[in-house]
Amino acid sequence: MRLKSETYRLLWEAHAWAGAVASVLLVGMFLLGAVSLFRHELMPWQEPRLRAPVAADEARTLATLQAWLDAHVARGGAAHLDVDLPAPHSPWLRLEWREQGGARSAVWLNPGSGEHAPERSDLGYFLFLAHFLYPLPGGMLISGLVAIVLLLVVGTGLVIQVGRFRRELVRFRPHEALRTMWGDLHKVLGSIGLPFQAVMAWTAAIICINAAVLQPVVVRTAFDGNLEAGLATLGYPRGGKAAGQRAEAPQVATVLAQARAALPEVSHYRFSMRNVGDASAYVDVRGHARQGLHEFTTVRVSRQGELLHVRDAGGPGATARLLEAAYVLHSGLYAGMGLRLAYALLGIFSALCVVTGNLVWLERRARSMRRVDVLLARVTAGGCGGAALSLAAIFLANQLLPDALPRRVQWEHGIFFGSWCACVLGALVYPRARGWAQQLLAVSGGILVLLPWLDAWLNARHVFDPAGSPYVFCADVALAVLGALFLVSAWAIGRIAPRDPRDARLPLSIPAHEGR
Repeated sequence: MRLKSETYRLLWEAHAWAGAVASVLLVGMFLLGAVSLFRHELMPWQEPRLRAPVAADEARTLATLQAWLDAHVARGGAAHLDVDLPAPHSPWLRLEWREQGGARSAVWLNPGSGEHAPERSDLGYFLFLAHFLYPLPGGMLISGLVAIVLLLVVGTGLVIQVGRFRRELVRFRPHEALRTMWGDLHKVLGSIGLPFQAVMAWTAAIICINAAVLQPVVVRTAFDGNLEAGLATLGYPRGGKAAGQRAEAPQVATVLAQARAALPEVSHYRFSMRNVGDASAYVDVRGHARQGLHEFTTVRVSRQGELLHVRDAGGPGATARLLEAAYVLHSGLYAGMGLRLAYALLGIFSALCVVTGNLVWLERRARSMRRVDVLLARVTAGGCGGAALSLAAIFLANQLLPDALPRRVQWEHGIFFGSWCACVLGALVYPRARGWAQQLLAVSGGILVLLPWLDAWLNARHVFDPAGSPYVFCADVALAVLGALFLVSAWAIGRIAPRDPRDARLPLSIPAHEGR
């Protein structure tokens, strides 16, 4: 099928403008998404106390948790708290709650000794939330809109390439003019990653637009503002309010036994406790069912051990099943480590595809750069390079910030966003956008490559030691590989040397004698 020239031009302009407008956020989301796929496996790296195995069976673990809960209730602690049970990547119990002022608190509890320590870092979970822009005001709505833009980019790109896939999928001419080289690389990466990008865009749009827009609208209209009814359709009904009568903490061993009796094939991993210390206390036991695209379960048990509610994988209706399937498909939870590795590689390819698309856009305007093109060049350099540097910066902060620093977790978050913003602002004033991007990538790569040695020195261990924690070993290798990729990218940008004196006036050193 051959498109008419006017149709082709309109589709190309829509494809280019949509990609250019959302490019920085798309690069950041793909890069953060690739890292956050392994957020659980990152825990021993971000929390060194989790690296040593703990000799405690389930009975001992539940007894330790029960003793902590009884003491928590006796001193009048928070009524709502979440408890993550030990797992291979984190052999300690993790407890989280909010203080009366709304501040979040979290501690690690050794199930064998009862030792507890404040949470040092939430690096992996924060990167997962940042992937959706959740920590920013209106971030979920912005993410949903960016996902819709990505659907437009993928759709227009597909139509433009119809009839050309077989020829252009394997065509790459690195010795041709820059416009030709970037165009070839963009088409190859786009063709390889198109199914992945389409699935990520579609599922992200469902997740984010539902959370930011559809769910509140449906509650106000279809359920007349009854939030409890809306939550019940998803399989998560609200529990009762506090009765105002003091009572002992729930018996966690009884609660877990009830959950296993209700859903015996499920792996239960979290207690979500509500109204703790009150006669109306109850516990939601969260679990993984591993039933394809439907995975999440909940068993609600009262303080007295009575079964109150069971949510099987997928939920009670079509809406719940659609939302759960979208999340599981987006996160790659329906298969094993091999799929997540493929997701991560495709995510990095997709980020590179977006960057090369911007370079193609700028190449076409090399002879008559307008202010908007200059701004796009600088924002691309600062935003995309800044995504890499902010990722390296938060990993470095995880290593260097003192453990006793007040609000240490929030410091890590601030360093991440501060680094990214500083990179964008720096690109607006730095003389050459290409040089700025090269420096950001070089610094990012250098930090990531050196991080395994820094962690080994700080924690008195051997670097790249397969005999130690397998999670730390894999994190070392992944950081070094990602750092090497950034260094190679910086080297490649440096190889794009100007071939015309007039390049000095162009922000990305784009040759004036571009190829056709």
